[in-house]
Amino acid sequence: MESKYRFGEKKVGSATINVYADRPQTVFEMFHKTVETCPARDAVKYGDIRLTYADLDRRVDELASFLKNDGRVEKGDRVAVFLRNDDSFPTAFLAISKIGAISVVLNTRLTKPELAYQLELTQPVAAIVDGETWNKDLDGFIKFKCESGSLAGLWGKGGVCTPAAAGEEDVHTILFTSGTTGKPKGVRIVHRNFIHSAIRLEHYMEMLGVGDPAVGRKTLIVAPLFHVMALQEQFLPCMRMGNTVAMLSALNIQAFLELVEKEKIDYLVGSPSIYRILLGTEEAKKYDLSSIKVAGFGAAPMSPDLMGEMKKSFVNAKFFNGFGLTEASISLANMDRECTEQPTSIGRPSLGCEARIVDENMNEVTRGSVGEIAVKGPNVADGYYDNPEETKKVFRDGWFLTGDLGRIDENGFFYVASRKKDMINRGGENVYPVEVENAIYLHPKVLEVAVYGVPDAVMGEKVAAAVVAVPGATPTADEIKVFCGDKLAKYKIPEYVIFTASLPKNAGGKVIKGQLPKDF
Repeated sequence: MESKYRFGEKKVGSATINVYADRPQTVFEMFHKTVETCPARDAVKYGDIRLTYADLDRRVDELASFLKNDGRVEKGDRVAVFLRNDDSFPTAFLAISKIGAISVVLNTRLTKPELAYQLELTQPVAAIVDGETWNKDLDGFIKFKCESGSLAGLWGKGGVCTPAAAGEEDVHTILFTSGTTGKPKGVRIVHRNFIHSAIRLEHYMEMLGVGDPAVGRKTLIVAPLFHVMALQEQFLPCMRMGNTVAMLSALNIQAFLELVEKEKIDYLVGSPSIYRILLGTEEAKKYDLSSIKVAGFGAAPMSPDLMGEMKKSFVNAKFFNGFGLTEASISLANMDRECTEQPTSIGRPSLGCEARIVDENMNEVTRGSVGEIAVKGPNVADGYYDNPEETKKVFRDGWFLTGDLGRIDENGFFYVASRKKDMINRGGENVYPVEVENAIYLHPKVLEVAVYGVPDAVMGEKVAAAVVAVPGATPTADEIKVFCGDKLAKYKIPEYVIFTASLPKNAGGKVIKGQLPKDF
């Protein structure tokens, strides 16, 4: 019998990419196959609300019918989604998919001007919003608005909607970048991107020996679903695998731990800082966390002491470290032992993906040299919405230029050195902030760190580090510098170390280095 994980090739424009040979053509087709396979299994849990796959399918049908008939939403139209993590989000997202419309998923933490810019750019014909947090001053951008609190009136009405005819290269969703280098860009994510990510995680679960399609697994989503990691790497793969998705609208440590124990959660995803906060509490010792089979993480290295704590708390877990962006979700990955053996690496190309280090002319640099990380594969998005100039700059013949500088070691593991724009020139020596941050993150007293350049009359720039300490810990500047001594060349060790209660971040959670102190 031929494996469903066999890869084939597909021509997309001028590029040839790897794709799973056995795959659905649309996101709704993928979801509905799961509905047919396990209709009585729990699909979504939020608070006291439990929806089986059959329940969720009925709600999706009724909302899709309402949008189509009352909202006059048609295939290819854009529909804004401004919702927190609750049972409304999966229903809305899949209903829009069924119509063949395009979901414009908005960050609920954005300010009115930020949202106005994204709405004006995408011009959605309709919106499904959380009435408690939606700014009614933005109603002028929307022709047809539906508040999540009113959706209950649709359930049981029996609305029916025939799935739209769509293809895997049709745009399914627009997600916005965080905008750290200018105005946020709307990333066009096609059906193929979501479908590949879902099958790939299913493939990885089988490789790790933790997949169980007969009963399904359970995941807990606490990261906002407007983030690519929660949406593309947790929610949709679970819809593919027939898993149960439990959701929290905000991180509450006790509620998190209670859900893991009560629901016997199998699969977690979080940043190292979230795991450190979670496992650093006395509360964590009171709960049974042995149900967790996979603990995924990204965004920063996992220090050896924190990995040790995770192994003690998640006694049955295997580990997964992923590197990706909104434009190319999880392009490189470390699996299980590699997470411990290569703590500062972002891994090797993920299933079906390719990656290389290139110069400004797209030529590969010699192994060990620093260049820009470029990735290629079925996970690479279609480009930026209504922005051909930026699309042309970074999407090239199937390759996506990530904007991250990095290198490959002799064993094929990739390492991030810096964002291109963040590189520090210290007296003619290039210092890559991420390399320095990775070294500092290994310190057991460090929760978060941002490394950046500050002006210097003699050297041009010097290296500074803003550090958020683990709650209750009191590291010193000298302690951080000494810790870096055997990990970094002397010129890379921060000359200035400051401690702060938090790092300045935008609504997408990215550090705004321009707001860090420059005068020492």
